[in-house]
Amino acid sequence: MTTAEQAPTAPRPALRALEAPQRQTGGQRLLSTAALAAALLGTQTLAASVPLNSDVRLLLPSEGLLAGLGDGLRRGYGLAMEQSAICGVTPPSLQLGWLPPGADPGPALQAASRSALLVAPPAAPLEPYGLLADQQRLTVLLPLQRGRSLEGLPQLRGSDRLWPLVPGRSLEVDRLAQALLADGLNKAIVVRDRSAESQALAERFEASYANGNGQVIGPTAAAVAVDGDDPAALNRLAADVDWYRPPALVVITAPGSPLEQAIRRAPWPETTLLAWPFPVSAAMAQRQIGVDPLSRGPGWSAFARSFERRWGYRPGPVEGAGYDTGLMAALASVRARGQAGWSLDWFSANAQPQPLCRALRLRARGLAVRPMGVSSRLDLSPGVPPTANLQVSRR
Repeated sequence: MTTAEQAPTAPRPALRALEAPQRQTGGQRLLSTAALAAALLGTQTLAASVPLNSDVRLLLPSEGLLAGLGDGLRRGYGLAMEQSAICGVTPPSLQLGWLPPGADPGPALQAASRSALLVAPPAAPLEPYGLLADQQRLTVLLPLQRGRSLEGLPQLRGSDRLWPLVPGRSLEVDRLAQALLADGLNKAIVVRDRSAESQALAERFEASYANGNGQVIGPTAAAVAVDGDDPAALNRLAADVDWYRPPALVVITAPGSPLEQAIRRAPWPETTLLAWPFPVSAAMAQRQIGVDPLSRGPGWSAFARSFERRWGYRPGPVEGAGYDTGLMAALASVRARGQAGWSLDWFSANAQPQPLCRALRLRARGLAVRPMGVSSRLDLSPGVPPTANLQVSRR
């Protein structure tokens, strides 16, 4: 057997392991923190041959780089369950399942009992999840969905049942454009790598920048695609920057990419600020500005303190997304007027954000509720990701 704190290194077969659901009776609602954590994060059972009923099914990546996110998600989720129990609410029962990254969940879930709420794994393929949600009339939470797939989400079948819980990456380039304009830097050369996501983000930056009367300058007055391993292309970029002398050079790429490394090695005019859609990591001769991807909602500070006391380390975006998932699951499980709220009809993006205990009380009265999110403002709706406060970093 394997505990949540000791994840196996070997890939797990699709939905091989399901954690037995844990539901508490009324007399167990005030379980100790340790006991409740054991119920939520405890031993996995090899029970694929015996389908189990549960309120919530949480799917996690079974292999690859994304597999390491599972423990952080579960710890954040578990903290929300512990706090719900302290508020006097029985946490919903939970099953865990594993899928290879990018896998269609439909075939793997056919043999499993139907849960009331499905939590998709990070970077899930949205079309099959939308189809599953539509066919089974199932609500699906997307705790770590941030890439280009969100752009086409509203047009997908079943999108009215898919709920993204964290902001998309496009919010980061919007924030970068706002920061440059606030500093009076209304002209910039924009360079991107050749990935499809960088192209989409560069186009989003250009639109956001233009909305604030910013102007992209350069040979084409648009983002220039450059391969970080192409010396000739980098030399042309350096010549363009030397000729146009832009107040800012905006680099749309991923941290650690060949393009980022090449930009850092090259000499640039001292008057040109380097702008990145991620945090500034190292000093350079130029001034730099970046955006911290750790999106924050109004409940972040209190969550971070509670999480660090509970687990002994500072939480990041994954843990925050797990906690917000737990908030939504706990509220959905509350019965109001005799019915649970698994369809999330009770959720209102326009309501005043409420601390967990008060939000649970409002739910029990059948009122519209919006919990106080930690990784976003939770001003979301089906098919539409929320917004958040993004911090700017400078060096």
